[in-house]
Amino acid sequence: MASADYTALEEKQRRGLLGFLLPSGHSIWDKVWIPFLILFVITVMEFVVAFTMPKGGVKTMTFVLMTLAKAFYITGYFMHMRYERASLALVIISPILLLMALFITLWYEGAKLFQLLFGG
Repeated sequence: MASADYTALEEKQRRGLLGFLLPSGHSIWDKVWIPFLILFVITVMEFVVAFTMPKGGVKTMTFVLMTLAKAFYITGYFMHMRYERASLALVIISPILLLMALFITLWYEGAKLFQLLFGG
């Protein structure tokens, strides 16, 4: 019983922080086609959003979130971040989250400044 728990813990540590998003098998289907299909589905969703949603903040935020999802998946799978420890992944992901907070703040403040200066 203890060896089975230890093996499961080792597998969880080996797959890392993004391990739940990544295939764990060893076949060509798992290595090539599943990542392709995941990225393809996200890209199709981006096209659907591009041609069906009206312009505005919701559309922009949807694109940003889908792009970040693709970036995290590509980083985890193709750059092998899934094999790193969670602390290294957090060191890489944290600045991205802080940069997103900066962009959101600048966007909000810029809109308020535009309204103040140009009355629009």
